[in-house]
Amino acid sequence: MRSIQSLEELETRHGEVQEARIPIAVLPDGTEVFIPLILGDGKESGPTLLLTALIHGVEIGGYDVIRRLIYEDINFNQLKGKIIAVPIANPFALGASNRFTPQDSADLNRVFPGNPYGSLSQRIAHVLAVKLASHANYCIDFHSCNPPSELFTIVPDIGNDKVSEMSWGMAEAFGVITVCPSFQTEGTFSDYLLSVGIPCITPELVFSRRFNSSSEVAAQGTMNVLKYLGMMDGELKPLQSITPFQGKMFYTVYYANKGGFVYFTKQVGDFVEKGEMFAAIKNPWDETIEEMLSPVNGRIIAYPMAGNQAVTTGDKIAYFAYQ
Repeated sequence: MRSIQSLEELETRHGEVQEARIPIAVLPDGTEVFIPLILGDGKESGPTLLLTALIHGVEIGGYDVIRRLIYEDINFNQLKGKIIAVPIANPFALGASNRFTPQDSADLNRVFPGNPYGSLSQRIAHVLAVKLASHANYCIDFHSCNPPSELFTIVPDIGNDKVSEMSWGMAEAFGVITVCPSFQTEGTFSDYLLSVGIPCITPELVFSRRFNSSSEVAAQGTMNVLKYLGMMDGELKPLQSITPFQGKMFYTVYYANKGGFVYFTKQVGDFVEKGEMFAAIKNPWDETIEEMLSPVNGRIIAYPMAGNQAVTTGDKIAYFAYQ
């Protein structure tokens, strides 16, 4: 496998796929660690789409989406433009099966645009932001939610009107329910890209640690985005077994106020009114110590608890989409 320091070192030919790797770190025993890269060059000129996965090491669904797209779905002799694919953005977190980079205990998706002389996570972020994303016109950054969850897409409210409009156009083409965070999160890859003028969407697949059918659906959604961007010909195809795009929505998070065992009274996909109970927390003596009431009139799109149904004060319980 060829090692490169920059994409300029790859001499691609129209209709072909090149595979390479870019170094990011050296282990104490001298072993070099790399990020795998795939560069697909279309038969005709056009824009460049960046696809990234596994910024968080437990969220492996995005790898499967990229695998399907590059090696099964896309005919590069019919593509207009280029695709830069990063199937494993954080190999350290992947190896540890962890959301965080184990060497510095940092969330890679909170340190963009990174620092070439900083911590390991900051250096990885710098490679993604400066060495790779700077070559792209658009980006899809694949993540995964903890189940139970719907397949949904996130578009932050960042960037100028043109960038925002294009991002929402990509989200509509992708075809699933799409939400804008009602709160600010510093240092995410998508926020950075939007701030520098690169339209971006962040699909959240359904299962963090296992492959499932949402990978296939997300690949189909990405094919729709390629058509929307003019990189492929053909009609957009509606996705099956998902909640479709419903215009611009927002999302908010409910955090537990108590600790104990969670019992749900509403399911993912249900609509709830503001103040309606959707879950309760019981203590070890079967006493209900918290009735969880919806903060909005909206739809439950995920119960993203990282572990089992036992929670501590401050744990995430539910995501709500609302207009």
